[in-house]
This record gives sequence, C-alpha cells and structure tokens, in this order.
Amino acid sequence: MKKIILISAITLALAGCATTNKTVEETQSVRIVTCNFPDSPAATAPAWICDVLPSDLAAGGVGYSKKSAAGMSIMRKIAINNARVQLASQFEIDVSSMFKQAVESTVTSSTLAGSNEDVLEKMENVTKSVVSRTLANSKLIVSQATPTGGLYVLVGMDQATYDANLNKVIDGVTQDSKLWGQFNNEKAAADLSNALQSLKAM
Repeated sequence: MKKIILISAITLALAGCATTNKTVEETQSVRIVTCNFPDSPAATAPAWICDVLPSDLAAGGVGYSKKSAAGMSIMRKIAINNARVQLASQFEIDVSSMFKQAVESTVTSSTLAGSNEDVLEKMENVTKSVVSRTLANSKLIVSQATPTGGLYVLVGMDQATYDANLNKVIDGVTQDSKLWGQFNNEKAAADLSNALQSLKAM
C-alpha cells in the first residue's frame, strides 16, 4: 500500500513538472519539484516564480523585493516596478522579433540605400522608444511572500491587453518619420508598412 501511495505521489509531482500551461489559479497552487524560492532555496515555490506563465496571460513578468523595514506597501511597489520592467523588456523582444520578420520578408537589400541592417537597427530604436511610451494596462496578478520575508509578484497582460499594446506600438512605429527616411523608394516603404499593419490583432 505504501508503495502505491509513493508511486502516486511521484507521478503527481512529475506531472506538475511537465505542466507549463496553467491558469493563474492553477499555477499558484502547483508546486513543482524544481521550483524553489531563490531567497529561500530549501522552500518550494509556486510555478510562476520559475517562469511557468499561466495560460490565461499573454505575457508576464516576475518582480522581487527583499524584506524591508519600510513595510509591505513599499516592498510591493518595488516588486511591481521590477516586474513591469521585466514585462516591458519581454514585450519589446517579442515585438522586435515580429518586426524583424516583417522587414526580412518584405524588403530586400536592393530596395534600400544600404542594407536591411540599417532599417532593422532603426526599427529597434524606434520600437524601444514607442514601447517605453505606450505599454499600458498590465496588472498585478498574484503575489507571494517568501519564508525569509521577501515578496515576489507576477504582473501580466491578458491577450486583449497584449493585442491593444501591440497595435499601439505598430501605429507608433508606422508614424515615425525617422524610420521611413531609410528607404530609397516608395514601394519598399509601402510593402513594410503593409507588413506591419498585417501584424495587428483583428
């Protein structure tokens, strides 16, 4: 009987390790064998602390604040700030990757006064600037105190919020005259503009 219970427990633990597509509620309750609090290595942590993003979020960032005499309110602000920085960085990487694919699939080096690299570099700079100005409506999803008194938080965006932010970035990049000055003909600029618009969520 003990052997059966032990096998069942191991099976459940392994199932927890393999699962990466959980809702926020499920991810909070799942304790995977390999996930421990970084500031308390002996204590198991919720899966989201180990970057297991809940399936009902399109993007997320984890932030941390160590225990502070200033109190939980200040710790929460610090952790949320850190999480939003991480979320913005990940969002920017996602968007830059989409834009890079759009450039490479629609524009050839023969249509540019230089090369695709110039356009990609300019687009990265414009994207970074636009993301920092426009990323909005991310929210605190869940928080978790650690055994040592620290605080972890998960900040995220659902799919609708992610899509709205993506659309704002595309509009911002499309309207940036510095980017379009890199092209030496109207067709190349129009092709890229169309490719960017096609990335917009319907």
